[in-house]
Amino acid sequence: MKELGTYERDEGEALPRGMFARLYRYRYALANLVLKDFRVRYRNMSLGFLWSLINPLVMLGVLIIVFSFIHPNRHAHFFPVFLLSGMITYNFFTLCLPPVTNSIMDNASLVKKVIFPRELIPISVVLSNSIHLVIQLILLMAFVLLFKVPLHATILLVPVVFMVEVLFILGMAFACSALSVFYRDMLYIVQSALSVMFWLTPIFYDLAQVKLNLPKPLYYLYLLNPIAGLIDAVRNTLLRGKLPDPESFGIACGVSVAVFI
Repeated sequence: MKELGTYERDEGEALPRGMFARLYRYRYALANLVLKDFRVRYRNMSLGFLWSLINPLVMLGVLIIVFSFIHPNRHAHFFPVFLLSGMITYNFFTLCLPPVTNSIMDNASLVKKVIFPRELIPISVVLSNSIHLVIQLILLMAFVLLFKVPLHATILLVPVVFMVEVLFILGMAFACSALSVFYRDMLYIVQSALSVMFWLTPIFYDLAQVKLNLPKPLYYLYLLNPIAGLIDAVRNTLLRGKLPDPESFGIACGVSVAVFI
């Protein structure tokens, strides 16, 4: 009863301070949830975490064939790195959102029997997939060295861009996992939305082309998908030695913070 009373008082604390305090208090539980999710994902698989490398490489190969030979894209320098940077940024989002949508339902027995902050469950799914992100970023850096992309000091800003993406994903995780409890078809809505977003995100084309071809009101509507501005920010800092575009990256940051709050 004492534990329950303490947790109820924590619920009344102001966010985000209250949430971060609870996360620190239950940090060991969070670590165990993260490790459990990571182990379960690759249980009984021969290649294990190597699938984190194989999946983007296979997709990269297909897109390189399509946009180098079938429908050539001559505008992007270091095209394989250009493609891979967009794919990793988008794939991190798609890797997190479907499992996190059903995360509360999948852990219903734990939720009903144990007293703990419920936000630990979606957060653990996002952090578990962040391990895959780190693995894929190592792959991206290998491609940068392989294709002799000039290194600039702005590359140090790449982790900052992904921190903004984590913030956006956490906000979406809280919303989708909570809604899924009441509306069981949320997972299908999320999966359908991700299929549409694939074409409305500059993975295999440049954001500059979107800005050039879309009317300004539609362009700003397009930028409400923060993944678009984040992909452009990764490419600016990694490939072009430039700071993130203030307009697209600023909107991405604003949307991410708003969704998280």
